[in-house]
Amino acid sequence: MRFIVAWEQMKPSDLAILIPTRNRPAILKRTLEELAARGFGGHSLLVYDDASDEPLEIDKVVSLWPGARLLRGKTRCGQARGRNELMRSTTCPYALFLDDDSWPEHHAALMTALKDVRDDGITIATFQYRSLGDGKLSKPPERQRGPSAGFLGGASLFHVPPVLAIGGYREFFVYGYEEPELAMRHWLRGLKVEYFPGVVIAHNHLEKPDEKRDHREYDFLYARNGVLMSSLNMPLWFGLPHGLARSLRRSLHRKQNFMSKLSGTLAGIKMTFSLWPERTPCSWRQAFRWIQFNRQCAR
Repeated sequence: MRFIVAWEQMKPSDLAILIPTRNRPAILKRTLEELAARGFGGHSLLVYDDASDEPLEIDKVVSLWPGARLLRGKTRCGQARGRNELMRSTTCPYALFLDDDSWPEHHAALMTALKDVRDDGITIATFQYRSLGDGKLSKPPERQRGPSAGFLGGASLFHVPPVLAIGGYREFFVYGYEEPELAMRHWLRGLKVEYFPGVVIAHNHLEKPDEKRDHREYDFLYARNGVLMSSLNMPLWFGLPHGLARSLRRSLHRKQNFMSKLSGTLAGIKMTFSLWPERTPCSWRQAFRWIQFNRQCAR
């Protein structure tokens, strides 16, 4: 059975739904079913398959959504590049980014947020995450709408042209801190990232053994990217120590894969210099203002 029964039911929209996925056809199918049931069938759908081991299974799921487009990477590249590929491939000016295990609980709330994003010139809107497993929220329920120092990649609404204009995600991040790094570059350029509490994204989080998650890679990338986030965007003699402090603090907090985290931290130092042309350092004043802004948003 198809999720949407006919093309005639589809309404034009300037909002596309963009989903990166890998090796989770059953979870992706549940997400598309939930989207269709909540009235999102009138929006175009693009899915990026990050070199799944059984790509035909992803094909079968995506083909159930009329008009959906499937992009496929030949080799695994990670979420950062996958999301960039999705943005570059959509013709819609606005994009709802979801993970393959998340969906908005109410269509009307999302469309209200889209109107506000348009009217207020917001580049990225981020939303509340609600875990289906335990009901936990990503933000305190009393948190009001306002500026944000970060966003959830699987619960966000992008105005695509200005995001691409500053380069989108840094693809060499693969994953790990790619979202706060992009939010940081937005803020430093005077672009708006805001939190909208009225939109709740259900998160059907489930880790399965056959997903082949590499926790050593996970810790390596977070340790490396924790350094790069600051060293690439701040004055070197401030940003490099600041990034090292972030990387080491996280490594000490997570008591596992010590050698992977150490290797990641050292790689972050090395890449700071090997990626010198990629640096977009702000002023010392901007760096201090960014730190203050982060603290304010965390309260």
